[in-house]
Order: sequence, then C-alpha cells, then structure tokens
Amino acid sequence: MTGTVAIGPGRSMLDESELRRGVESLTQGADKRRAFTVVVQDRLLTVVFTPVGAKVAGFEPRSLPHDRVADLVEEARTTLNVDSPRSWQLIAESVTGPLRLRVVVTGDGGTGTLEADGRVEVLSRHGS
Repeated sequence: MTGTVAIGPGRSMLDESELRRGVESLTQGADKRRAFTVVVQDRLLTVVFTPVGAKVAGFEPRSLPHDRVADLVEEARTTLNVDSPRSWQLIAESVTGPLRLRVVVTGDGGTGTLEADGRVEVLSRHGS
C-alpha cells in the first residue's frame, strides 16, 4: 500500500511541522504499520508501507527525524558542490537493516547525494 500527501503552493515539506503533519495523516489508525520507504520532495510526501501482517523489515514512519530534515537538506544543498541547486528529494528506507536517509540535490552543476543514518549522522557525500 502507498499513501501520498501533496501540499499547496507557497508551502514546503521543510516548513516547521509540515512533514510531521503529513506522516501523521498517513498513519492515523495504523499504529503498527511499518514503511519500506518514505520519499519527500518540496510539496509531496509518499510512504510505501509494508504489507499488513508481513514479517519483513521496515521502520515506523513516525520515527523519522522530522525536525532535522530541513537541516539535512540544507547541508546537502551547501556541501555537495551542486551549482544553483533547484530540487531536492529525501529518501528514507529500511529494507534490510537500520534506517538510512539519502538526500539527492539537483542543480545546474549536476547532482549530489548525502547519506545519513537514522540519527542524522552524515555517513557520506557524493557530488558531481
């Protein structure tokens, strides 16, 4: 199952509490539902949930470090040598192990990727 939240113009998932509200709206009444992947873009949030009753890895989407995502995206925008970054995407996943966060920033100078763990400790940076 997949759930998506889109927000209107003039707002961003990086705005204070916007991401948390989006995740909460997708997980209401689903206390035990786990996610394979969460993808966040400027005005769009998508959660890919694990199948109900499946004994597979995943993570609790409410456990995302919501209040630290904006800082992680800003770090990616400023440290990956991507000229004029125009777009960003955060992918959070835990398919076979611990939660990993990956921020992909794209701009005139190409694409860069910053990877972090679930505690938002940066593990690697790759710029073009």
